[in-house]
Amino acid sequence: MMKGNSWLRSAAVVAAGIVMTVLVTSPAAYSKSKKKASTPEPTPTLTATPTPTPEVKVWNFDSDKAGSVPAGWKALEGDWQIIPDPTAPSKPNTYGLPEGRLISSLTHALNYYPMTIVTDPTEYSDFTFEAAFKSVGGRFDCSGGIIFRYVNDQNYYLLSAGCPNDYFALTRVLNGNVDILKQTVVPTDKDNWYKLKVTAVGGHFLCYDDTKMVFDFDDSKIAKGRVGLWSRDDSQARFDDVTITKRLAGQAESEATPAALPSLPH
Repeated sequence: MMKGNSWLRSAAVVAAGIVMTVLVTSPAAYSKSKKKASTPEPTPTLTATPTPTPEVKVWNFDSDKAGSVPAGWKALEGDWQIIPDPTAPSKPNTYGLPEGRLISSLTHALNYYPMTIVTDPTEYSDFTFEAAFKSVGGRFDCSGGIIFRYVNDQNYYLLSAGCPNDYFALTRVLNGNVDILKQTVVPTDKDNWYKLKVTAVGGHFLCYDDTKMVFDFDDSKIAKGRVGLWSRDDSQARFDDVTITKRLAGQAESEATPAALPSLPH
């Protein structure tokens, strides 16, 4: 009987020891570490890359004084001046030539070319250059044009139109030699406004009469230069809304042609 009780006591002691060991080594329920809730990563805010803005310069001559050469321009040949004109696309002023120059036209055997250029020394290579143009008359001629890639009076390109010959022409002056690169017949009347425009990308030129593309031509003799305006003999040429748009790097050729000037009524 004592042996049985002794065995029972020993078993109880062992069981108690096991229970104590479990209680000591196991963490209390309230001390169990709780899994931290994961903090979501903030979504990065994407910043749109700004679209480059083409460099555009416009001369409408409306703040310039009548009878003067406008700010930013220089007359190379001829009596260029601000002329008020109620029909101007942007009123009240135009930039052009008054009547006269008969003697100069005759002494140059009807090959007298009044020209004016911008004084800004920026040389443009890839661009769109355009201007509204009309001539109010002239005994010998009623032509006008836009000069581009002007290096000096011996080297430049010219896009011109005029009457009485109803011509539209792209001309290159290289080392003083004049070459008509392209020419066609386009009706041109005095007292009507027209738009002359050229887009130049490298050696590729697109030439427009109003909104119609007339010439698609390649020539790389003159790579860059300034811009200006041109007339012939005694033509009373007038210009308005002269606009130069510099083409951006990587810009498609069609994207370099702005709709800055609306088609002008004839």
